[in-house]
Formats: sequence, structure tokens, C-alpha cells
Amino acid sequence: MAALYLVGTQPPQPPSILAEEFPVKLSAFNELTREIREAGITIKHLVFVDNKIFIDQSSVELFLRRFGHELRRISYSPAGRFTRNTVTVRGVDVAWYTQVKEQDHE
Repeated sequence: MAALYLVGTQPPQPPSILAEEFPVKLSAFNELTREIREAGITIKHLVFVDNKIFIDQSSVELFLRRFGHELRRISYSPAGRFTRNTVTVRGVDVAWYTQVKEQDHE
């Protein structure tokens, strides 16, 4: 009988401060965070380990007006009753949650 082995995924390791790319990533993350705040956009969470800045849904329009020309990857992923919207600006992911809209059934 064949054996079944379940292998879990490894959680991402925190970036090493000794790695050559660490100061570059930290600088980009901090610079974008500053510019987002200066633009009046509400930041909900900063997650440097995941290279992600979460903004408030009410600030999305302002964010898109200010940084829309710098958007790179755009993705949407379900998260329960919400959708996580993620865009990449200068190598940093910026995300916000929107409520899933139910389809009209007729």
C-alpha cells in the first residue's frame, strides 16, 4: 500500500537584515508608505515581511488618482465575504478589501 505524505508549505521567512536586497526593499517600502500618508490616504496595516501595505477602502479613489500611473500587477482574491484587491507600486504590494456583491437572481 502506498504511503501518503502531506507536506505543508513553509511560512515565508522574515527578510534577513544581512541580505543585500534588504536595505533596498526597506527603503522602497518606507518611501511608498510616506508618500501614501502624505497624499492623505488612510493606511490600515503595514506588513513588511509580506511587502504589503493595506489601505482603507474609503481611500482607494484617492490612491488611484495619486498612484494610478504607477500600477503594475493587479489581482483579486476571495477572502470569505470580501475580496482582497492588490496592486503593485514600485515593487510594493498595496491591498484593500471590498465586500463581495451578491448576484441578482431573477
